[in-house]
Amino acid sequence: MTPTEIHAAAVALLRARFTHTQVTPSGPAPSSEDDAYAIQDIVANGYRPVDGWKTGAKTPEATPNCAPLLKGNVIDGPASFPAASMAMLGVEAEVAFRFARDITSAPSDAAVLDAIGSAHVVMEVVDTRLANYKSLDPLWALSDNGMNKALVVGPSFANWRTHDYAKQPVTLLVDGAPLVDKIGGLTGGSPLRLVQWLARHVVARRGGIRAGQIVTTGSWVGLQFVQPGAKVEARFPGLGSTSVSFPT
Repeated sequence: MTPTEIHAAAVALLRARFTHTQVTPSGPAPSSEDDAYAIQDIVANGYRPVDGWKTGAKTPEATPNCAPLLKGNVIDGPASFPAASMAMLGVEAEVAFRFARDITSAPSDAAVLDAIGSAHVVMEVVDTRLANYKSLDPLWALSDNGMNKALVVGPSFANWRTHDYAKQPVTLLVDGAPLVDKIGGLTGGSPLRLVQWLARHVVARRGGIRAGQIVTTGSWVGLQFVQPGAKVEARFPGLGSTSVSFPT
């Protein structure tokens, strides 16, 4: 994409956010993750400062990707979103880390962990500003901040440095009934690897990590869709839970 095309795509996504509508991209698709990140950065400029980041990877060996969590879109649970205000009702159960201090220069893996103040069970609420997103190049979804609407934050949990995440149970309940119930399941491997990658990426390319920002590290249950009126709980036994409802 040319700089003009990147700017036009970002303006269209910003307009869709501010008007609570969807947009059908009229220009070329992003040709790389760099194009998607450039679109994200222009959108984030309209919300500065961002409240955090989301990251994830397809396998434990794959290079992750990421997107900003825009200002006002990180909230404490339980949370509620009117179903009529969303184009789709998507949810993901995740683990996130909140930073206690800034990181502004290239960090070691240990320095990233030392800068974290707390770990949390979270639920990502997923929506899209893109009409017919399934028919679009997947880089459009990344450009649309990975289709993030909100990150709903549960209470913190202890021993996050040494926890065996591969053996962690997780249950996603809809109206009290399990929709997903499994052991492990984070496709990107250890969430610590993912938060370390994210910190290095943001320092190198996007101004650094700020104290108070939160980084969520990908879904343990995939992207699940629910119906209007649903109440959804992400439960990580021994760590905590958080919930979201979508009233009609």
